[in-house]
Amino acid sequence: MTLKTVDALVPEYLKHFSCIGSDCEDTCCAGWRVTIDDETYKKYKRVKHTEMKKRLEKNIVRNRSNPSKNNAAKINMYNLKCPFLDKDSLCDIHSKLGEEYLSDTCKFYPRVDSLVNGILERSLTLSCPEAARLVLLNRDGIKFETGKNIKTSINTILKSINSNMEEITHWTDLFNEFRYITIYILQYRKVSLVERLFILGMLYNEIEEAINKGNITSIPDILGKYLNSLEIAVFEGAFNNISNRLDIQLQLSREIAILRLKEGISSTRYLDCSREMIAGLKINEHVTDEELKQIYEEAYREYYFPFMEDHDYILENYLVNYVFKNCMPIDSITPFESFSKMILHYSLIKLHLVGMANYHKGLSINLVIKLIQSISKTYEHNGMFFYSIMGLMKEKEYMTLPFMSFLIKN
Repeated sequence: MTLKTVDALVPEYLKHFSCIGSDCEDTCCAGWRVTIDDETYKKYKRVKHTEMKKRLEKNIVRNRSNPSKNNAAKINMYNLKCPFLDKDSLCDIHSKLGEEYLSDTCKFYPRVDSLVNGILERSLTLSCPEAARLVLLNRDGIKFETGKNIKTSINTILKSINSNMEEITHWTDLFNEFRYITIYILQYRKVSLVERLFILGMLYNEIEEAINKGNITSIPDILGKYLNSLEIAVFEGAFNNISNRLDIQLQLSREIAILRLKEGISSTRYLDCSREMIAGLKINEHVTDEELKQIYEEAYREYYFPFMEDHDYILENYLVNYVFKNCMPIDSITPFESFSKMILHYSLIKLHLVGMANYHKGLSINLVIKLIQSISKTYEHNGMFFYSIMGLMKEKEYMTLPFMSFLIKN
């Protein structure tokens, strides 16, 4: 793999990350597909080390159906575990052959690279426990800096974005402005996190209306209006009258319980959290909707809210990292669909935490990290599970501002 040195925009947390190896409570290569890029695969074919040559030949399977430069082969997993891990869960390829023999997937995980208008952007995915702690547990919030001499490979860049900097011909040309204002609002701590999400929902809904009317040139004015409105407290108290619609959240909880049984979810850590959520909310075929609603409300009031009142920076950091890592809002067909995806992730995390809080009669930082890390690993590496839930939302016509508001509030 040929590396080149580039300038980059990166969160400050990135410079503090390093793998903690066998001290990690999860195994990054367990339970999901590990692809081997073409350059690394060719290296494996030339290995002279007798023992490792046999193991590579046995456990690396060439991709003959749809090979590509980044997906020439894969590692065969056994009981959801990589065959190259030693008894301490350390990589034998790394220790016996050297770092240069790691595939792009293994070498760069949990880093996520995008190229935006010629600038590298690197973040961390929260499916790694150490990355999750580093990203989520900063009370002062995520800050960004320009990085010098960052090494990357063209093979590891997941998204390449080039917007028209001269004139607005499509809403995606305003990508940088979208993302700047989204992150600014998410980190605007003069109002609660819930209120910040309401404001974003209104903003994205108004932008969607402008796009549908073919009036994309009005978008900069809309963005500026919301930015100015924050400073003069226009939105203060504006969301007090939004009604509770726990039926949506609770229907979602039942669907998750059903989907979990259908899908091949391999993360034992997520299955632990899911079982605790289901047990905490007493989700079964006998509990009525009214009983479920009462359980949820009591768990939210008694256990979830007291913890999150002092720790909502964790969810703020999650959302800011989500926006940056996924290049929101151009990760979807429309801006409002992108916003809806983010709210669905947020809502699923909150739903699980409310159930887990009731199960444990309280929350702790370790429980929150375990849930967010394992749910990230489940949804990022089992896309069908998340898109099944997205499909449900579209089928029920929940992808609207009122319904997103209900998910945010409840």
